[in-house]
Amino acid sequence: MHLLLALLLVLLTAALAVRLSPALLYFLLALLAGAAWATGARGEVLLPGLLLGLGVFLAPRVYLGPRRRQRKRPPPREKRANPTKTTEEAEALSQRYEILEKVGVGGMATVYKAKERKTGRLLALKVPQERFVGDPRFVRRFHREAEVLAKMDHPAIVKVYDHGQVDGVHFIAMEFLDGEGLDKLIEERRLSLRQAASILARVADALKHIHAQGIVHRDIKPGNIMVLRGALKESGVDPRGVRLMDFGIAAGKVLTRLTITGARIGTPVYMSPEQAKGQKLDHRSDIYSLGIVLYEALTGQPPFTGGYETVIHQQIFQVPTPPKQLKPEIPQVLSDLVLRMLEKDPAKRPTLDEVIQVLEGPWEEEKGLPHPHYLLVGVEAKKGTVRLLDPSGTASRLFSGIGSAPGHFPAPPLAVAADPEGGIWVSVFEHGAKLLHRFSPEGELLLSVGPYGMKPGEFLFPLALAVADGSLFVLDGETATVSRLDLKGQYQGRFGGQGPGRGTFQDPKALVASGGFLFVLDYGNRQVQRLTLEGRYLSRYAFRRSKEGQELRLLGGVGAQGERLYLYDVEAAKVRVVDLSGALLASYSLPLLEGEDRMSLVELLPLEGVLYAARRGSSRIHRLDLRTGEALPPLEVYAPVRALALWKNPG
Repeated sequence: MHLLLALLLVLLTAALAVRLSPALLYFLLALLAGAAWATGARGEVLLPGLLLGLGVFLAPRVYLGPRRRQRKRPPPREKRANPTKTTEEAEALSQRYEILEKVGVGGMATVYKAKERKTGRLLALKVPQERFVGDPRFVRRFHREAEVLAKMDHPAIVKVYDHGQVDGVHFIAMEFLDGEGLDKLIEERRLSLRQAASILARVADALKHIHAQGIVHRDIKPGNIMVLRGALKESGVDPRGVRLMDFGIAAGKVLTRLTITGARIGTPVYMSPEQAKGQKLDHRSDIYSLGIVLYEALTGQPPFTGGYETVIHQQIFQVPTPPKQLKPEIPQVLSDLVLRMLEKDPAKRPTLDEVIQVLEGPWEEEKGLPHPHYLLVGVEAKKGTVRLLDPSGTASRLFSGIGSAPGHFPAPPLAVAADPEGGIWVSVFEHGAKLLHRFSPEGELLLSVGPYGMKPGEFLFPLALAVADGSLFVLDGETATVSRLDLKGQYQGRFGGQGPGRGTFQDPKALVASGGFLFVLDYGNRQVQRLTLEGRYLSRYAFRRSKEGQELRLLGGVGAQGERLYLYDVEAAKVRVVDLSGALLASYSLPLLEGEDRMSLVELLPLEGVLYAARRGSSRIHRLDLRTGEALPPLEVYAPVRALALWKNPG
């Protein structure tokens, strides 16, 4: 009998392995249990066990647990269809139209490609989704879209041929468009600046037409703009190849109760501030939304991103980064137009005629770097961590960034400097890699030197750079030394080291060169030291806290021009101006803006009668008039500043 039990176990295991039917598995289990019971109770008796197994197998009311059915994996969402619903719609509309295929599913409606039986004309049938048909307000809004479009006669507005209801199926029959949405063209980076501007010029002209009819669109976004196949040209776009669509929430100037319901209807990324606040809208709201679309078409990204409430807050309160800050090749006139369209105050926005005039150009071609001086700025940003700004703060060059591409690094710059040949030096921290890099003004990586290490010509933390006498000077914050390299990156020597002063340093923070001297911010010793280019100590600059005491005030920044030295007094939040002898010439208060830390280190750069000052970590550069001490409007950098230097145009 034990042999029989073993045989039954083998059969059960084999049945499980080959996945026999559940009924046969239950029979084998019951037979095994019965055989075991018979063996234990009465010796080696097979018949009772066999009968018990057969009885359990055949008994109709014995519950052996639920059967597990193999679930079929549903098809991907984009491939799912509702053939029953499609058939119902096709049957309801079959007397008028032959539905050929489903071409799109939106949030509220489905669009079919169809043929009109009477004329043979291809068209698009827009049918609301079933869950919305029971809402009378939605149905009225749906048909109002057709009524609004029926009034329009413009080549850039989609045409409506008919609308109505057949056997409970609501529909709009409109022009069939063979093309792609502007959202897809933007996402795939397939638009030149000229093409983007040309497309939006056509949309602006369409908006002029609908505004003249007393209609506000209220849902201008890339997904509602269609570019027909073959319409894109090298010089722009065929004027007949752009369509503005989806007037489902368009409203007249006098808003009805229906249009007020859900005042924040629309896509928040493209809402105007007044729309985001649920206020009364007019045609200027569409101009704002068009400005958002233009911003995205030019830069490849919308100005505001995040969750619903985050974007709403940004639309109401925040000023976006100028497009030219993201892509310097964008003409200044286009960048300025976008910011005017995005004014929070509707009265300050341009008219559509002004928008079209700028978009159609011609634009002044900006060649090279025309100014003699530029601000060289290192910032914390994913893209464009090194920037050249003209004296007014307009970005002329952006390059480098965070990443693994050539010329990109794992961390933002520690310091920046420019050499007489126009080369731009950048220091970064990257363990085990080279830490000093030289770029062309166009952003091409020319040279990488200075490996990580402690040997001559190696660095641990190159936190400051300066160029003088055809050499690059590198301040290493870890070793408190200054190394000298030629402009090819060849090591020439070093000096300094940890110490109490007079040529040694305690926690040095900054390095500048001017007039044949080096100035080191010796932060730990609360002083600035003046050295020769060979590293010989000459003098120091410091301020006592009181006339009676010897304790020194904390210094947090240094700048130099000619025989004048600019020192930031952290405790007083003032910039002290001294001559090389140490005589105090002037003191200027440095404003403290929201979000800035008074104790932060400050980058100081005097240039043509203006002192540029940036607290590290702030996204603004202060400007002080050096003749009057008056604070001028700060420059917005739109990214936290890490380093500031002067770039001179060698041409």
